[in-house]
Amino acid sequence: MSLFKQLWIAIIFLLVLVFGGSFVVNSLSAKRYLEQQLYMKNSDNATALALSLTQQDADPVLLELTLSAQYDTGHYEMIELVDPEGNVIIRRVDSQTITDAPGWFMSLLPIEVEAGQAEVQKGWQQVGTLTLRSHSRFAYRELWKSTQKLALVFLVAMILAGLLGNYLLRIILRPLDDVVTQAEAIGERRFITIDEPYTLEFRKVVAAMNNLSARIQKVLREEARRLEKWQRQAHIDKVTGLTNREPFMQTLEAALESDDVNATGSLVLLRVSGLAQLNQLYGRKTIDGLLSDIGKALNGIVATHSRWASSRLNGSDFALLAPRSSEPGGVAREIQEAVREVFINRSMESEITLPVATTVYVHGETIAELMTRLDGALLSAEKAGQSEVSIAYKGDVQMLPMREQMKLWRNILQQSFRQEKFALAAFPVVDLKNKLIHLECPARLEWDGETMAAGTFLPWVNRLEMSSELDQHVIDLALRMITIRDKPLAINLSVAAVVEPGFPMWMSERLSSHPSAAAMLWMEVPEAMAFRHLDNFKRLCERAKAYGARMGIEHVGHQLSEIGQLHDVGLDYLKVDASFVRDVDSNVANQTLLRTLCTVGHSVGVKVFAEGVRSEDERKMLKELGIDGVTGPFVQDHE
Repeated sequence: MSLFKQLWIAIIFLLVLVFGGSFVVNSLSAKRYLEQQLYMKNSDNATALALSLTQQDADPVLLELTLSAQYDTGHYEMIELVDPEGNVIIRRVDSQTITDAPGWFMSLLPIEVEAGQAEVQKGWQQVGTLTLRSHSRFAYRELWKSTQKLALVFLVAMILAGLLGNYLLRIILRPLDDVVTQAEAIGERRFITIDEPYTLEFRKVVAAMNNLSARIQKVLREEARRLEKWQRQAHIDKVTGLTNREPFMQTLEAALESDDVNATGSLVLLRVSGLAQLNQLYGRKTIDGLLSDIGKALNGIVATHSRWASSRLNGSDFALLAPRSSEPGGVAREIQEAVREVFINRSMESEITLPVATTVYVHGETIAELMTRLDGALLSAEKAGQSEVSIAYKGDVQMLPMREQMKLWRNILQQSFRQEKFALAAFPVVDLKNKLIHLECPARLEWDGETMAAGTFLPWVNRLEMSSELDQHVIDLALRMITIRDKPLAINLSVAAVVEPGFPMWMSERLSSHPSAAAMLWMEVPEAMAFRHLDNFKRLCERAKAYGARMGIEHVGHQLSEIGQLHDVGLDYLKVDASFVRDVDSNVANQTLLRTLCTVGHSVGVKVFAEGVRSEDERKMLKELGIDGVTGPFVQDHE
């Protein structure tokens, strides 16, 4: 029972006790007053009547006529005249049942009044003793009426007091609603703070919980800064500020193996021809400053796009990975112009050339294939002796113009939605005891006898702005699949699920109509989208968790400095990007990063899973680092 109900019951009990006590006291007082008044009336009437009879010389006929006439007025219950020897001379008694008040009321409050007595004389001779008692029905009638009025007044007073008490109680307990909300939020791993109320007891509780939330927020911020520092020390080139070659190649490999919108994009390779000669001419310090400016220029481009990455591969070669970009020529020229601007600012543009090679990568390709293709194109561009942009196509087959490709894919996707050609794959995510946590279910498209991986069609879904429609379709597929397989499923949502205003409401309707399946549904969004639209993501999490669904972030690790913002989101899990899991058994830097990430996640009750695990050695190391679950080729092979 809630505190509000308990207090309300206590108020009702006190009101009933107070008004009941007052009612009883007033009723008894009224009864006693009436008894006293009746006794005085009986005495006065007896005296007056006896005096009247005495003045009539106590004539027997007159006695009987006078007493009978007095009795017939109806005000007396009993009139009796007894001679000195105790013989009844005249006696009149009203034995009719009293109907002026309910029987139970008269039994509860009986009116007991002594009769009035007076002596009747004839001269100095005593004729007899006159006894009379006024009828109590009049007293019962008045007592009953006064009791009814008193009860009505008390009832009205109780109602008014109840309404006033209810109003005051709500004002007093209003801070409790905030306290409950904060407690529920902390239970959902959302460490929020609220204003301290004026009520002393509530203020103490809120202060304690605010301190807890503040400490958690502080820890998350500090650990986020530490993670970012370690990541920069391990992954970032000190001279240029760009990603080192090894982590860049791991990121590229993870992108090629990914099963989402990042599985297709552009890869650019730029060479600064003549850099060695500049180094001899200007010296190391000047060239280091030049390289730092180049790094800033490339990082400026990368910073405006999620999941893009740039690296200095060797002394004069720079690379840029542009997931989701289908126009390699445009990206290559943007990079070339940015680097040329650096040389222009230092008046060195005439001493170098900037040959560029670029290509489009697709899901399933290998790094060796891409680099072979780019190296050949870059060598051809460099031999030309000018700052050319060479686009290398797979198999020397040039792609269709973008307009034609978009028209083709629009037709494919529209038909696929109408004909329900989409399906869900299922890949296990298991804990360290090999027990199933959930099935990760990326979308698949069955078209023209071929099953396409998500990495093939998702980029086009994104470009054609059909992501919201696909998200809705995937949720419906997942709910049906859970009903059939009775296993928890995890699905990937796009940025449209986060930013579309109507999506949370649609999702609420779907989940509310499938409560059992909703409790087994896991949903996740990419790290970049969660942090870029954090407020919207929080609202989406609140809606999902209201129906028992779980929310997580996938591909975690590229924006570790933002981890501190997750203190009030209420996440259930994080999935570490595969690029940080690659060869983690031998990569000390990534071991440190993942160990700290697990510690941070566990401190706020969040599970941490690893994507793309490929070997037993990786799995063993991840277990030592504190990872809660794994997925990837190794898990699939040992299922």
